[in-house]
Amino acid sequence: MTRSCWRIFFFIFCVCGLSLGTSFAQTIERRATTLQVEYSGVDGELAKNVDSYLELLDYNGKPTPASFRLRFLARRGETSIKNALKPFGYYHSEVSHEIIHSENVTRVSYQINPGPRTQIGTLNITIQGSMQDDPVFQNLRKQFPLATGQPFIHADYERTKNMLRNLAAERGYYDARFERQNVRVELTEQAAHIDLVYASGERYKFGDVEMCCNHLSDDFIARYFQFSQGQPFHTRELLDLQVALAGSDYFETVEVAPIWDQASNAQVPVSVRLTPNKRDYYQVGPGYGTDTGARLTLAFDRRWVNDRGHRLSSVLRLSQVQNTGFVDYIIPGKDPTRDQYSITGEIMDRSYESIESTLYRTSVRDIRHYDEWQRTYELAYQREDFRFGAVDKTTSSFLIPSAEFSLVRSEMDAENRNLVDNGFRVSAKLKGASDTVLADTSFIALTLSGKAVYTLSPRWRFLARSEIGAMTTSDFSQIPPSLRFFAGGDHSVRGYAYQQLGPENSEGVVTGGRYLGVLSAEFDYLVAPKWRVALFTDVGNSGMEWSMPWRQTLGAGVRWLSPIGPVRLDVAQAVDEPGRPWRIHLTIGPDL
Repeated sequence: MTRSCWRIFFFIFCVCGLSLGTSFAQTIERRATTLQVEYSGVDGELAKNVDSYLELLDYNGKPTPASFRLRFLARRGETSIKNALKPFGYYHSEVSHEIIHSENVTRVSYQINPGPRTQIGTLNITIQGSMQDDPVFQNLRKQFPLATGQPFIHADYERTKNMLRNLAAERGYYDARFERQNVRVELTEQAAHIDLVYASGERYKFGDVEMCCNHLSDDFIARYFQFSQGQPFHTRELLDLQVALAGSDYFETVEVAPIWDQASNAQVPVSVRLTPNKRDYYQVGPGYGTDTGARLTLAFDRRWVNDRGHRLSSVLRLSQVQNTGFVDYIIPGKDPTRDQYSITGEIMDRSYESIESTLYRTSVRDIRHYDEWQRTYELAYQREDFRFGAVDKTTSSFLIPSAEFSLVRSEMDAENRNLVDNGFRVSAKLKGASDTVLADTSFIALTLSGKAVYTLSPRWRFLARSEIGAMTTSDFSQIPPSLRFFAGGDHSVRGYAYQQLGPENSEGVVTGGRYLGVLSAEFDYLVAPKWRVALFTDVGNSGMEWSMPWRQTLGAGVRWLSPIGPVRLDVAQAVDEPGRPWRIHLTIGPDL
């Protein structure tokens, strides 16, 4: 080869090398760019599904893949987007993309046209077997999300099938299955044809109950059962039984379940496994409240006295304001989850703000629960020695029948069952006595009270509270402090001490009144996941006449949303008594 040929060859080699080097440098530079993926044409649920289907989004904001890898993923992304739209009925979508290179960013942009939406053309849902005559199924059929002429959405189709399966499992159609579950999509018609045939079989009934480790009488435990052998099966009955037994406090663990592998002749036996709780429970608890001061609580419970489920509860509470001891003997009713009777003995000794009182009280109660309602009938006999200030002690005795009705309705926080999002509580109590039946004087007293919590926004809540009381009597001087109306304190008019508001005698001692009125309004704001701040105003007083002067206070507080309920620290001051110092209030417990 001549020298000139070598020169030409060398020149061509250098040019090619320079070209390849430039191309390689550009490739390296492209690899160093950041990938940005974007799309347009869909939003909402469609966009969320595209996000979950589009593989290329895994590289978004990261170094750009190699060119051949990028082109492959970008093309495959068109198919992925089309598949993401199909579950919403879009079978005729059009997707295109372009790759745009810049100095620091490589952008992949998709243009999406969902196209026409496929509708449900024909819909056949057929039930075979006993379930077709079940009235609950007839109601359920009206709730199916599928209907002719509506968009064909895969999630609605699956939800319809799950609704049938859940109903069958809940109501004892153990052999239920789909004979046909077909969907045919006609692209040319833009229509989906659905054919579902569900064979429910026969509905099972409750069989024998196999119970283990019950330390109480079988007759007593049988009163918790809301079903019997031969009745149609329903899982709700088993769940209610488990909740009732677990809440009775007789058992440490409760397991209630159907034994499907032993089912025969369309009957399924039920297994109930119980572990006894500790029979005796002791509690010692120090505490502090701004109404009571320092306090100590000693408690003893015998969770069952005999095999009929009778219980004994006793508490001794010692505080700076009053000392209380009571014993409560509880007898379950015919339905232990709703009914109970109790016999109570109580002694209360109080010395506070120049008021001295010693109360001896015994009572019998009949308590019934009706879902959200509770009703209590009580017959109590009490004797109370009392005096206000330096006057001589007075002794009064009363036989007092009473009736109380309460309604509670609430929506609890999903993460803490002791926190209320929305709800209210209202109650009314009527009691009285006659001087012709073991009473020193006649009286009738009515108390109405209510609380409400309303969530205004994710952070704001409004809380309201009210209490109204009235009494008529032939001799008010014989009415002891425990039956009179007082206002002031943590749960009344904040800014005043416990029972500081009411009529006064010549010594300036608050003696309580015949009438009571308390109103409270509060706004609180969530400043952190477990903390709220509050602004509030309270108005109220007690008096001998309804025309009594009302006292108003203003205050602010902090709430810690603890696992046992809100812990409230409030500071309040009287509006119409500016010279009165601010008062601190500390309370713990649910809003209702």
